[in-house]
Amino acid sequence: MNLNYRRKKRERHHAASQDDDTTSTPHLEHSLVPRGEARLITTTADLEAEIAHVREKGVFAYDTEFIGEESYWPKICVVQLATTERVVLVDAFALPDLTPILELVADPTILTIVHAGTQDLEPVRRLLGKEPANTLDVQVAAAFAEMPWPAGLEKLVERFAGHKLSKGHTFTNWDARPLSASQLRYAADDVRYLPLVWERLRAELERRGTLAWAMRECEQSSKIPARFDEESQIRRTMKSWPMKPAQIPTLRLMTRLRDEIARKEDLPHRVVMPDETLAEIVRQRPVSVQQLSSVRGLPKRFAQKYGDVIAQAVDEGGKMPPEKLAHGKVTEETGADRAAIDAIVAILGARCMAMGLAPTMVATRGDISRWWMSRATQSPQALFEPGDWRVDAVGNWVESFLRGEASVSIAWKDGRPTLASERGA
Repeated sequence: MNLNYRRKKRERHHAASQDDDTTSTPHLEHSLVPRGEARLITTTADLEAEIAHVREKGVFAYDTEFIGEESYWPKICVVQLATTERVVLVDAFALPDLTPILELVADPTILTIVHAGTQDLEPVRRLLGKEPANTLDVQVAAAFAEMPWPAGLEKLVERFAGHKLSKGHTFTNWDARPLSASQLRYAADDVRYLPLVWERLRAELERRGTLAWAMRECEQSSKIPARFDEESQIRRTMKSWPMKPAQIPTLRLMTRLRDEIARKEDLPHRVVMPDETLAEIVRQRPVSVQQLSSVRGLPKRFAQKYGDVIAQAVDEGGKMPPEKLAHGKVTEETGADRAAIDAIVAILGARCMAMGLAPTMVATRGDISRWWMSRATQSPQALFEPGDWRVDAVGNWVESFLRGEASVSIAWKDGRPTLASERGA
């Protein structure tokens, strides 16, 4: 997928966002919801004033609007901040130094509220060299209060604030200026209701007794994965284009080289070298710029500019010993295994729902399969890591259940499953 296609798609959505703003839903009147329109911040003085305001309040909602498909790192265009008193939009083009805002997110004395905030939190580590601290992701927390995982912002606002958001246009040209009224409204609403949502969600979690679990999961979710995961990229390529053990060392070196080129050129991996092109290079083993020019999907300018280092990686990989990747599964499931795993998934899923927990937040079928299949091996795996909240929530119980020492009875009440009785840990 090339950049022109993505940009044209953005332009179509952008055009749709330029309509008049007369059909927007009025803002909810509530003491925890800031009134009035969002203020666009374009000067250092105004930003400093907003930073001081957030520090005084000690709690704020945070979000970013970015374009992520045209560069190695997403290009931040707008940053949204909200307290219970006001909501502001920071123009990241007028104020490209976002350090003061990122310092807020890294401050453990300030609570940062986000929704699906992994990508929004990433710049803290990259630009500050610090970790996000004291962050609360309402999408994660809501999975402990009978909401599906993952739940969109619109559903959370409707459930916990009793308000329907206006239709938004997230995939627009956020780098275009001036921003339209529709864009400004959409960006502001991404943070406007988060303080209220969190206040009501927290009260429900306290009532359910799952607040501590939710906070632990939020802390874990704020640990941002690395931008470049070598193993996952290798496995993704091999999923579509299987390779022999002798070819894997070359694939590994080429995967690393692609990332180096992408960083240097500030482009996504797929633009520098799609997975299919990567596989073709490993198979064809080109050793010259002329041979590289015949590889489908490799831009000519990259073949000319990096032809020597690509040929060197191909040559070096060919001299390395064969490598065999460990298979993701311990053993293949038999018919009996599948029946047992599916039964555990169903029973555990029903119990989670009765507890108000989103089953897929607790464990996927893949998690349960790997755990079940390892039980008969010399190195059985635990279903959950020690210290994980899931051990207390369901881990101890399921082990007791499989030993015949625990049981559960689930009833349907008020349109949802509820725990009627339970025996065992």
